[in-house]
Amino acid sequence: MTPTGSLIARSASGDPALLERERIRALLVQGRPELEGRMQLGPSGALVIPLPTGRSIEIGRMRRRGSARWVVVTPLGDRARLREPATLHSVARTALAALEGDEVRR
Repeated sequence: MTPTGSLIARSASGDPALLERERIRALLVQGRPELEGRMQLGPSGALVIPLPTGRSIEIGRMRRRGSARWVVVTPLGDRARLREPATLHSVARTALAALEGDEVRR
């Protein structure tokens, strides 16, 4: 029997942050199905979308303003840009927009 569903989802085991991460992953794949085989988990547990330039878009939780929030970190020249979308849907939209922007720039 072959396992189905996301490995991330199976490892979430009820942890709210992991379940939210899985929801973000699902939204990303819904918007761009090819990300299913491209996305990785970083050492910190962040979702990582590798870019052809060798850089990446990272989606993870960060303590900001006294609480843990989802952030999207995107390359910006030789630096990085940190965004703090308010909802899980806007986290996915922000990451997808950054991915699209990277593709247009190439």
